[in-house]
Amino acid sequence: MINYIKYIAVILGIVIIAGCSKENEDTNKTSFQILADKEKELNDREARVKLKEIELDERERKLGLIENSSNQHLNNGDTTGQFQDLTQVLKDSLKKVEAEKKKEKKKEIQKEITKKFENPTSTVKDYYEYIQRGINESGNFESNMKKAQKYFPSRPVEKLKSGYRNTKQFTIVEEPKVLSQKDDKASVVAKVKQTQVVKKDGKDTEVTKTLTVTYNLSAKKNGEWVITGNSVKED
Repeated sequence: MINYIKYIAVILGIVIIAGCSKENEDTNKTSFQILADKEKELNDREARVKLKEIELDERERKLGLIENSSNQHLNNGDTTGQFQDLTQVLKDSLKKVEAEKKKEKKKEIQKEITKKFENPTSTVKDYYEYIQRGINESGNFESNMKKAQKYFPSRPVEKLKSGYRNTKQFTIVEEPKVLSQKDDKASVVAKVKQTQVVKKDGKDTEVTKTLTVTYNLSAKKNGEWVITGNSVKED
């Protein structure tokens, strides 16, 4: 029995010693980890401080250069000259901006001119648009006929007005298309339907005609096409 008790006591002693060793080992590991974390934190802090110092040095260097430059101008009594130089730079910049704007505007105008020069049908379409407006818009007949006449300058305004004064309806049956074009001359054909009110047996009568109209056009110096004459064929 005594031997059994001794045996139990030995086992308990071994367990206690092993537990203490394990606890010491864990404690040592924890202490080591804490030290490692502290060292890393210090290193990071030192790195940030160093970076901040570099940034401050760079800023001071730039400020020093600016200050030295300013002092040099002041010491040389060149304040007025510096202001004049700055004013001249601003003037030159404004001139450059204005020149660029004019250049872009010129390109836009040239593009529009080229577009009209390449497509004489646009003139006939614009001409028709004002004719239709004059007929359909109440009270705007006179002004729209004048606008239409600008596309057909060889036709007097009064003659143009008399030709459409009694027109009740004007529609485009076939859009204008180019028959021929060479240099500054072109020929465009279109088909329209025109309903006019005419006197017949003392009464107002509507007469509808479908007309094929061929227009001769010429390009002005600025490239804009104008109608110089036309021929009409009733279908």
